[in-house]
Amino acid sequence: MNKKEALSALIKNLEEYLHQGFRFHYAFMEEFKNLLYDAQGHEKEIFALLVKQLAFVKTLGRQVYNADGNEIIKYLDKEYYSLHLTGKNFNLRLLMTFDAENNPISLAAFNEPAGKRISDYTQWKKILDKRYSQM
Repeated sequence: MNKKEALSALIKNLEEYLHQGFRFHYAFMEEFKNLLYDAQGHEKEIFALLVKQLAFVKTLGRQVYNADGNEIIKYLDKEYYSLHLTGKNFNLRLLMTFDAENNPISLAAFNEPAGKRISDYTQWKKILDKRYSQM
């Protein structure tokens, strides 16, 4: 899948969720796009996992941490969640929260270094808080 096809597929996959109240910070979109470039050749697998995770968010809401290795991020003032997209050659984290009306808001995306057992999200606190306030 070339870059143009990958971005087109990303837009197609996310449009469905936009109509269901999901919101995506522009920086999240840019970060996710860059992760796709870095994971060239694995786009279909990433999209399948993304759709699966978004379906978990839709179905489980604030209980999404109970599905597929997801987690509530500890030691932050607000309730943020980390969704995991893991494959043979990638280990992506999608950081999100919910607004007052329980609409999901995706705020950040990054690649977790391989072999890391426990994620340290403390460096994301200010970024997440700022992006949430912008939404």
